[in-house]
Amino acid sequence: MSKLKTVIKHEYWTIVKQPSFWISMIATPLLIAVAFGLSYLGNAASEDRIEELAKDLKNVAIVDQSGLISHDIIQGNGLEISPSYQEEMLREQVINGETEALIVYPDTLAKDRKYSVYMSSDDLTKMGAVTGLADGMLKTSIFLGLGSADVIALAQNGAESQVTTYRDGEATAGLNEYVVPGLFIVIFYIVFLFSVGYMLTSVSEEKENRSMEMVLTYVKPRNLIVGKLLAVILVTLTQVVFFVLMAAVVYGIALLLGNTLTLPAGIDMQKIVFDPVTILFAAAFLVVGFLMFAGFMTATAAIAPSSKEANNFSTVFYVGAFVPFWFITMILTDPENPVTKFITYFPVTSPVVSLIRNTVGNMGTLETISALVVMTIFMVFSVWLAVRSFSLGALEYASAVKVRSLLKK
Repeated sequence: MSKLKTVIKHEYWTIVKQPSFWISMIATPLLIAVAFGLSYLGNAASEDRIEELAKDLKNVAIVDQSGLISHDIIQGNGLEISPSYQEEMLREQVINGETEALIVYPDTLAKDRKYSVYMSSDDLTKMGAVTGLADGMLKTSIFLGLGSADVIALAQNGAESQVTTYRDGEATAGLNEYVVPGLFIVIFYIVFLFSVGYMLTSVSEEKENRSMEMVLTYVKPRNLIVGKLLAVILVTLTQVVFFVLMAAVVYGIALLLGNTLTLPAGIDMQKIVFDPVTILFAAAFLVVGFLMFAGFMTATAAIAPSSKEANNFSTVFYVGAFVPFWFITMILTDPENPVTKFITYFPVTSPVVSLIRNTVGNMGTLETISALVVMTIFMVFSVWLAVRSFSLGALEYASAVKVRSLLKK
């Protein structure tokens, strides 16, 4: 037991003391937040610039063969409609640079829903401004007969839906119920990318540089692998606590600011639901799924003759962790589909699929428990396989461990 504690302590502090560990944990959410912020600000600035350019476009010719465009709308934009017979001449002016753009609404516009724009330059921003102007004049002309500006805006932009859902005759919190269990999906991918790969690199590099020979003179293979797995669990818990604290800080700041933080899909931070049963199952899927992947990664590293080949073999696990998003619509809307059932229990897809289904609540209690039990069986098998593979392959440097050898007593 003392040797196992030594392995756990050594592996844990080896990871946690690395500056890169904390830099990556802090930098990743910050980079994501900065990327989203810059994307939002950049898109808003681009839209504003296009709108400003659209307002300043005065040297634009318009030909309306459809009869759908309102002369008042055209004049309101400081432009005029030219007769159809001038289309060729106006196009030549665009080619020669005398006119910035020509917009032609054909007589087949209502049927084909297509119109033509000719521009004197290939400036993408100006192109967006001209097409935005053309679209705006067309839509406003069509909606003009509806009456007031409010009705026109409603027809153009639609309205925001406020959905109230019921379960067993009582109103639910809607999407606010999905926020907390959904965070476990995010945490799973964070610890998966940060920690699972450590088992692969740790074992394969120690095996390749032959430092494993010295380690095995001190500790048994089973204690070494179990110690490494338990150390990685502690590292994972450290990561989870860190990200939970960061989320709590953001949540607290948002509440202090009067919940001015706007979230998509009508999510209200003051109405977020903390369901202990759902959270418990989410945590179980997270931990068991993580251990299963870690075990398979360790087995891969022990079986492969080199770290390069181990990395190549491990691709299947990385791909498997992201495969569920190819079936996301089916997972969310058709839980009884045989494919959904299959990927719920298939080892490399089960953690993410189970986390997603637990989040949206389309798994019954019996199915949730059975999925967790099956995943636990695969997790135990992966740990056994890791220990077995390591025992056979730790000192093999030239060839991979054969499957037949793993199954022998």
